[in-house]
Amino acid sequence: MKPVVTPHSLRDLLRERGLSYEAAAVLAGVDTSAISRIVNGKRQPRPETIVQLARALGISAKRLQAMASAAREAARADDDEAVPA
Repeated sequence: MKPVVTPHSLRDLLRERGLSYEAAAVLAGVDTSAISRIVNGKRQPRPETIVQLARALGISAKRLQAMASAAREAARADDDEAVPA
C-alpha cells in the first residue's frame, strides 16, 4: 500500500487538489490576490479568511493557519537572506 503524503504547504495542497488560486478564491469567497499573498507568505490572513478557506478546502482552520504561518516564516527567511549585511 502506498503511504499517504500530507501536503505541508498551501501551494502543495492546492496543486494536489488541482485548484488554481482563482478557483480557491471563488470557493472560499475571497479575492484571488488574498490567496496569492497567503500562499507566498506576504500576508497573515484574517481569522475569517482562514475559516472560509479551510472550509472550502475541507481542512481544519488550525492546519491552514499552520500552513500560512510556515509560508510567512519562509518568506521572512527569504527576505532576510536578500538583505545585504
